[in-house]
Amino acid sequence: MKNKSVIFGLGLVLLSLSFGTAKAQEFGLGVRLGGYTSGITGKYYMGNSRAIEGILGTSFGRRGFQLTGLYEIHADALGIQNLQWFYGVGAHIGSFAGRHYYKRGHKYYHDSYHDQLTTVGIDGIVGLEYQITEIPISVGLDFKPFIDVNQDGLFLFPDGALTIRYIF
Repeated sequence: MKNKSVIFGLGLVLLSLSFGTAKAQEFGLGVRLGGYTSGITGKYYMGNSRAIEGILGTSFGRRGFQLTGLYEIHADALGIQNLQWFYGVGAHIGSFAGRHYYKRGHKYYHDSYHDQLTTVGIDGIVGLEYQITEIPISVGLDFKPFIDVNQDGLFLFPDGALTIRYIF
């Protein structure tokens, strides 16, 4: 339990540091509705087509949280005003309820959730984002695959999402 509290505290500190100077430039805060990672997202637009994004989320079917930080590069897309495509890389750390898997005969079984599982990994992201300037809202679609490393091994997750943010 103490390990979970330390990871959660570290995650909140990292998230607040990534948004601490947001008032100097544009900042967006909203929700990410994804296949594996859904939650609260904040994006700080640094100018020069660069942005830092933080996601504090959870995964459907996994009990716990994951903190993701991404560095992104934005560029105009399809010649449409306020539409940009973006790509980037980042990392994550998380803590989830784990399962114990075992084999009996030729079948695999698992116990109910019982262990705390700490995960770390790397993330990639590519997507499209449209900013509605009349109302300060941005809407985005992305593909964010990530590699998860934990005590059970190495796993690849293909994650995609719809993100809606209010731009300050």
